[in-house]
This record gives sequence, C-alpha cells and structure tokens, in this order.
Amino acid sequence: QYSGRLRDSALELFFIPSAGSGEGSSCAHSSVFLDFGSGRAGNLKRDNIADAIMRLAPERCFKQWPEKSALFMQEAIHHAQSLWVNGRMSNFDYLLRLNTLAGRSFNDLCQYPIMPWVLSNYTSEEIPDLTDPSNFRDLSLPVGALNAERLAECIQRYESFQDTIPSFMYGSHYSTSAGVVLHFLVRLHPFAGLHRQLQSGHFDVADRLFSSVARTWDMCTGTSAAEVKELTPEWYYNPSFLRNCNGFGLGVAQDGEAIGDVQLPPYAKGSPEKFVEIMRCALESDVCSAMLPSWIDLIFGFKQKGPEAVKAFNVFFYLTYYGSIDVAAIEDESLRSATELQIAHFGQCPIQLFRKTHPKKKRRCPYTGRYGSNASSPLPNLVGCYEAVDTTKAAAIGNGTSGESVLQSRAERALPFLNAPLSYWVHIHSPPPGPYAELFRVRFVGRDRCLAIDSKGIYHFFRWAWKSDSPHLIKDINDSVEEYSDEDYVDEEASRTSNKNKNKSILIRDEGCFIAQRELHGFHNIPRLPFFDSENKLSVALSRTLFKKYLLVLSDGNGEGDLAVQFVDPNKGIVKLQAFIPNVHAARISSIHTAPISHAFGEGELAILGSNDGTASVWRFISSDFLPLRPKFRLKGHQGEKIRGVCCSPSLGICVAVSRDLCCIYSLADGTLLRSFGTPDEPGVPFDKTETIFADTNAVCLSERGYLVLACQSFPFGVEETRKAIVTLQLFSLEGEHLGSRALDSWRGIPHEIKSFAEDSLAIVCAGGGVSLHRFSSLSPLDYVDEWRIFEDPVNVENDQIGGENQGAVFDIDIGPSPSLPVVVAAACSAGALRLHALPGISPWSEEVKKNAAVTMVGERLAKPAKTIKHAVGSVTKMGNRFVGLGSEIGKEALSDVKERGVGGFLGNVFGKAKSAVSSRGQN
Repeated sequence: QYSGRLRDSALELFFIPSAGSGEGSSCAHSSVFLDFGSGRAGNLKRDNIADAIMRLAPERCFKQWPEKSALFMQEAIHHAQSLWVNGRMSNFDYLLRLNTLAGRSFNDLCQYPIMPWVLSNYTSEEIPDLTDPSNFRDLSLPVGALNAERLAECIQRYESFQDTIPSFMYGSHYSTSAGVVLHFLVRLHPFAGLHRQLQSGHFDVADRLFSSVARTWDMCTGTSAAEVKELTPEWYYNPSFLRNCNGFGLGVAQDGEAIGDVQLPPYAKGSPEKFVEIMRCALESDVCSAMLPSWIDLIFGFKQKGPEAVKAFNVFFYLTYYGSIDVAAIEDESLRSATELQIAHFGQCPIQLFRKTHPKKKRRCPYTGRYGSNASSPLPNLVGCYEAVDTTKAAAIGNGTSGESVLQSRAERALPFLNAPLSYWVHIHSPPPGPYAELFRVRFVGRDRCLAIDSKGIYHFFRWAWKSDSPHLIKDINDSVEEYSDEDYVDEEASRTSNKNKNKSILIRDEGCFIAQRELHGFHNIPRLPFFDSENKLSVALSRTLFKKYLLVLSDGNGEGDLAVQFVDPNKGIVKLQAFIPNVHAARISSIHTAPISHAFGEGELAILGSNDGTASVWRFISSDFLPLRPKFRLKGHQGEKIRGVCCSPSLGICVAVSRDLCCIYSLADGTLLRSFGTPDEPGVPFDKTETIFADTNAVCLSERGYLVLACQSFPFGVEETRKAIVTLQLFSLEGEHLGSRALDSWRGIPHEIKSFAEDSLAIVCAGGGVSLHRFSSLSPLDYVDEWRIFEDPVNVENDQIGGENQGAVFDIDIGPSPSLPVVVAAACSAGALRLHALPGISPWSEEVKKNAAVTMVGERLAKPAKTIKHAVGSVTKMGNRFVGLGSEIGKEALSDVKERGVGGFLGNVFGKAKSAVSSRGQN
C-alpha cells in the first residue's frame, strides 16, 4: 500500500510474469497502481478492497500495510538488514528493498525510489580508484550540505526563519517528480510524454535539460539552494536513460550544441554501459559500504526528522514529511488540491524505517572476498573469490591481455578451479566395455544425487558425498599460517601495506574428498528418452524444479514437431510418467531451455522451445498432474530460419531466440518482440573482411545483470570457404548494444553450453578441453578469470588434428546442490564420464547436512518406542496407572542411559520395557 502526495489512497499489486520469477527485490514484476481518489471516501474504498484482497491472497504472498502490519514491517526490515549486514545482499538490492518498504514506487512520480550520489569524480580521464575515499561523496551529509558556502546560508535561513510554519533549511527537495525523475529520465517513455505535459506540449528549454553528468554534479554541489537532488535507480542499472535512442528533438543550447545523448565523464569513453557499470562498482565498493549506513540514517533513519535532523543539516519543508498533515481530513476541495500541488512541488520524504543508528556492514576479507570472521560459511561468496583475484580498482578489472597470459599471471592466486588441489575433484569414468556416448545433459537432484543423459538418450544416475576432514587454516605460498577475523582487519590500508611485499596468496581450503559412484539399477527396462536420432543433435532439457519427487524432462518427441514429456524418479532410476504433446511445431524441435519459476501455490518450470520451422514457443509446467496442451504464446520474427538456440529468464521477464543471422528478444508477459539485432560488424577477429553468423548451438546465456552472451562463427573468406571458422563469444546488452567479444582458442571448438555463475557475474563456457570462465563486464568484455581444464590434451592425436569426434570436451555443467548453495559443480564429459568439483564452502555445508541427517535419524528412532508403547497399551482398558508408571520410569532413566550406552542402548532398554508391558498384558 502506498500514499500518494501524503494521502493514504493508493494500492499497488505486484504480479509475477509468466507465473514466476523467483525471489529477491531485483526480480522483474509487473504491477498495477490503483489510486482511489482523495478524501475520506477514497481512503475507505482503498481499505475495503485491500482487506478483501489480503484475505483471499495465498499465505506466501508478500503483504504490506504500514498502519496495520507494524510487526510484519519490522520483521521484513530486520530480515533485509540482516542479509545486507552479513554480505548476502548487494547495496543496490538493499536500497531498493528499503525504498519499497518505505512506500516508494516506480509507478508514483512523487515517490520514485531514491538512490545516492556516490562518486564525486566526473572529470578524470582514467577510471577513479574505488579504494580512494577522495573519489567518493561524503554520504554522512545531505547533498545540500556538501557545499560549505551554501550550507552556511541554509543554516542562517533556518535560524532566522520567522513564520507560522516550521522552519526549514532547503527550499527544494532531493526527490521531486519534475525536478528529479522527469529531469533525469526525459529521454525514455513514458517520462518524455509526462515532461511535455508539464511544458505545454513541448520540451523544456534546452539549457535546462539534463545533458551532462559533470555539469549536473557541479550544480548539485554548487551554491544554488535549488539543486539538492539525489539520483534515481536508473543511474545504477539502466544505460538507456543516457542515450537518446528515441531520437527526440531536445533543442539546441545557447552555445550552439544540439542536445542529444548525455555527455559522460571522460573515463566512460562515450559508453553509457561503461559509465553505469562504473557507478554500480562504486556503489558496491567497500568505501561506499562503509559510508552507506550514514546515508540511510538521513533518508530512512533517525536523522530524517527531529533534533538529529537539525544536527545533520537535513531539515526540509514540513509538508514533505510523512504524517505531517492529514490531507484527507481537509474538507475544502480547493484547499486540499492546493496542498497536494504544494507537496508535489516540494517532493516527499519516505516513511521513516529506523529509529536508531543503522548497523554497519561486516568488513570483507581482501583475500577471500568473504564478509566477517566466519570465512568458512556454508554460503560461500563466489563473487568475492573472483573479486579478490584482481585489484579493487575498477580500471584493473580487465587489462586486455590474452586468456592464457591472464591465467598464468593468476597461477598463484586463489582461484576456485585453476588452483584447486587434486582432492577437490573426482572423475567417474564409464564402466567397461566402451566406447560410450558423451553425457549431454546433467542435473543435481537433492543433496546427494545427480542425473545425466547421454547423446543417445540413455539416463545415467550418480550418487555423491563429500567427506570433510578437520577445518584447515588459511595458508600462504610460504606454508606459514595465518587466520583472519573482524578484529584483525581494522585498518585496510595498513593491512594492504604490510602484506605488499610478502607475496602472499591466502585461501581457505576445504579439506576432504569426494565419495561418488555410478548407480546401476535393474536392466529389465533401461530408462531412456522416447526418441533418438543419430543424425541430429539431441534436443533435451532437465528441470531444476522437482514435481513432487520427480524431475521433468522435455525432449524432441518424434523429429516432426511433437514434444515428449517425462517425469523421472531419480531415487529409483525409472521413468515414472511419459506423455506426448502432438504438433507443437511444424518441424523438428531444435533446442529447448527451461528455468524454474515460482507461483502463488508452489514451484514450477518455464520452458522455451525452438524449431526448424523458424518459430519458438513458451510453455509453463506447474504440476505433474496437469500438462499444458498448448503454449502460452508463439514467438515469430525469424522469417522461417531454423532456431539454433533459445534461453529464458523469468527473473528478467524476457526470453531469447537465435537463428543464423538474427537474435530476437521477447517479453515473457505477452510474447511481444522487444528488439532484434544481427551479428556484430566487428566480431573481434584479425581479418578485414569476414562473414559472421550465430553458431548452430544452444549456447545462449542471459545474465540477470543485463547481459547476453552468444557464440558466433566468423569465416575469413565466406561461409562457403572450406577453411576453419574462428569461434568467438559476443557480449550484448539487453538493448542489443554490442559491448565486446572474445575469440576462443581453436582447440575449444564451438561451445556446447554457456551458463551464468557466481551470482550472474561470470559466464561459464563448456567446450573442448574443459570449461573457461569469463567476466560479464562492459569494461573488460568476457575477460578470462578462471579455467577448469579437464582434458589435458584436447588435440585428436589419431587424426592429427585439433578437435574431431574423439576430442575430450565438456557438454554441460550444473551447479549444486541448488543455485542458492553453490558448493559443487558437475560436468557432463566425453565418453560417458562425469566430473565433480568442489567449490569453497563445501566442508561446512557437508557438516551441516550430516548434522541435520543425524537429528532426523535420532528423531525417527525416538518415535519408534513411542509407537510401540502406544500399540502395547493403547487398546487395553484400565491400563492408565501402568502406562503412567512406565512413562515416569523411562523419563527418569533416559538421560543417564543415553550417557552410559548411547542412543542405541537407550532405545534397546525402551523396547525391553515395552515388551514387558506386552507380556504383562498377556498374563493379566
């Protein structure tokens, strides 16, 4: 629920697109904002409808009503705060969550979400050093107090103010509809139209439009009392607001310069994507994290109003504060409208969420990237592992060097794959005799099982466990021992200086080894896909969601457009259910991709199918009892060209279909074609003239950070030329802007699969020889950061050529046992082999699993004597005294018996007494 213009009259409903998107404040939701009008009547309508909706809504739905759910609000605030303090939520997501809880909405211009200015350097040629506090704005002060001269004038005005209304320091506000939201977003729809409405149907004077980042910062930190604006969230995630992509005629400035795209700082090199990424890096930096609680205190906390606000120079016009006036109580219509317009002009402060100082974020170890002293947390920070590899300067994220040299320079760094000890992996070979088909798809199921499908459609089942040893200390390359804790990490600069000459590479090792086996179930009926075509590539996808206890498997049904649906029981190794959906497409299904979704009644799976007929279709599976008979919608636009790869992202609300020369991005809300683009003009190959096409592979990856990775083939002398093509990875934004490329080594071949990794910060590429990891970044596109070399010699020795049918390759990977617990990776390899690799944090996770399993086992065993006693005495009358006596005797002896003989002895004694009760019953 929201209050527009400080009146409680609005209701906002969030809908999960395509029946699911997962959890988190960053997930893409569609929403409806309903305003029921002003006055008491509007408030009453809103309350009645809100009551009815909340009574009918499922329990798992998020419900927020500040006036009636104060306890729920405090629980939600505390939960978000705990995640952020412990490093489990980014600064950006946390600020968005606070904005939502404080009543801010993207659908209300007067209460648009607020983000802070973070950087103060917008003029340098080089990217600012994000470890230097001098490059950051002081977040302990509001924008109006950043200029000493202007602050002195504001304080003088506040102290000498004489009027009937409360005194204030600033005559404007940090978040207004016209002065902030429409000012910054004037190049986007629908804000451009709203801006023109305010300006009598045309754009404002060109000199007053937002045209330069540096000029805007200078104005906000200058002497003008009217410029105290903060930023909108788009500055940290959406580069489109900086580009005049709609071609609006914004006019010509007095100096004769036409207003078009926003002028960016020199270090952005004219790229909005690079600028937004630098801003996001600055927001997530350790320097900003240390200061961010002070800004939260100003905007959402105890310094928002009252005496603390005066001390912090944070006093605004009294009508901007929530609860300062009851607009609905004003009966005079003209007076109420005038008050609302005045509030809209001055802006609105969010609802106050905190009454005391906001806690600080735990410090991050500069070597491991983990937060706090619990460096062996069962929830590993994989992003921190790779951030610790490089320097913390944004400029040093990528240096343009080749992949091999980068990996060599990091050979002594703490990389989860490249520097892992031998005990971190196990290779499960196929049983003799051979040869066997390569494993084509793999998926973790539960905490100890793994399911794979080979290229001939046969299922393979595996079980695994991690046997952990005693916890290992942090080691350096000189075999000395150090430990890290919050108390030890007091002065980052001193720590960095003292270790500069020690050449140390500190990493917390998970000591232990894998115990894994291939499960061979009965051979009476070998589980396999219903259709297999040796002449075409297998089209199959495994769900991550379990339907009851079964795994959903989608595959090509007959090579003519039918879809096969199977539900596999991974525990018993059988296909439990099988069905066919006929005539899904007019030609063979060429590619399939699935993604988990959440809906109001549980979990489900979203699937996108590509076909040789040039179309794609989106399907939704929410139950094993009811299968869809037709798709949600069909996707067109490829002019009959075969669909080579597909991918869907419910969290972003989009899906992608790729043909030979075209990539199309669609909305998952209604299947609308959002944009399409072709192969890049500069694919990153050392030839002047090449013909580039999208590779015939399902290696398509969407990152929740707004990136798209595609595999391309570049032919130096045309497609018809017999010379070997150059395989490249191409990085695009979701707006279709080409951000960069990375040529792959020739022996890798065409990638078989690309998936996101480490909280969508990396792309993990499965190809010949093993797996390579590349960074999602517009600053250093697809930079090599790590490599998992599984096959040492990728050259086909028999045919004396690179690649070939006998080349060792990885066809698919899965990260498990779940995306929220990335502690192990499974790779589907050539010759029917499976490779398991441990990730940081597997040992504490394994110990936690064992502990929970032991508690469950003890609970089950303790339940057995209770059932026996009930069977012995429950059906006999007049046995109350004997039953009570037996219970008292067990209660007195239980503790001492367990201590002396363990749980087994205690249970045996209980069973003995139960048998005595039974025999006594027989004698009586």
